[in-house]
Amino acid sequence: MKSKRKISSLAPYKNENGSILIFMQKRARDQKEPGFFGFFGGGAAENETPEEALIREIKEELDFIPENFKHFGEYNLPNIIMDLFVLKVGDDFEKRIKISEGDYGKWFSEQDFLNEKEFITGDLAILEELYQKLPNLD
Repeated sequence: MKSKRKISSLAPYKNENGSILIFMQKRARDQKEPGFFGFFGGGAAENETPEEALIREIKEELDFIPENFKHFGEYNLPNIIMDLFVLKVGDDFEKRIKISEGDYGKWFSEQDFLNEKEFITGDLAILEELYQKLPNLD
């Protein structure tokens, strides 16, 4: 049996007027699940820890080195095992990054998330949990 690919993903978030906003990636045409929104991040290299993979992937995708991130959970999804990390960011976050993978990034409130139909399937249940638990992490 083939082992599942391990990936590390980041959910940058901020609290704005009492609402949690999560920054998501719009997948480009040349990526898996093109046109859908998903977390930033990617696969771990051999012998790489989830934290090392996260830092490398976010540097590649956002030209940003995350610090003080927290492990939110490990998710055993149909084709992958995802380690999800969260990072509370400031209002200047978009000025501090340069998106090099995906079409663009977008902030999602819980209502935006409920209205958007084009999310990567595995990320949907995780997003529900994020909106429930992130207010308690602050």
